[in-house]
Amino acid sequence: MRVSVWVAVVCPSTSRVLLAKRGPTTRNAGRWNFFGGGLDRGEHPEETAIRELAEEAGIDSHPDDLIYLGEAVSGSKRNLLFVVTAEAEFEPIINHESQAWAWVSIDDLLALHPLHGPTQKLSPLVRSWSRNIPRPPAQAVNTPQESRWDWLVRQVARHW
Repeated sequence: MRVSVWVAVVCPSTSRVLLAKRGPTTRNAGRWNFFGGGLDRGEHPEETAIRELAEEAGIDSHPDDLIYLGEAVSGSKRNLLFVVTAEAEFEPIINHESQAWAWVSIDDLLALHPLHGPTQKLSPLVRSWSRNIPRPPAQAVNTPQESRWDWLVRQVARHW
């Protein structure tokens, strides 16, 4: 069975996910999808996720940034899904495989058409995960901004 690795880039503060629209000369042209692709020979799924994010969206990431959400089978392909979070929405640097990009509400993800098959099958995992992530509190006007790392450590310690 072939294995593909997909990465959903999620901005928790806006509850939106970054999608790419496949380019006209690619397979599944015109369909919206997460960033990702096939597992290269000898490659670990986390390496695939990092490589595909860099190639398709210009996003530099590290294995510690990846959160594994699960998998779905589509035909003869096993599709693995990772999530990376972004502190704020940004403009990705898409390559030739995509013709457009968009930040889409996680709740509206399945309403987007046409949606790539694996993205459609994996989207419920993103929705389920997003409902359980703690949201950073709004900062008071004259208080110093807490770093993302400190906030995350505090959240983990609170629930550990």
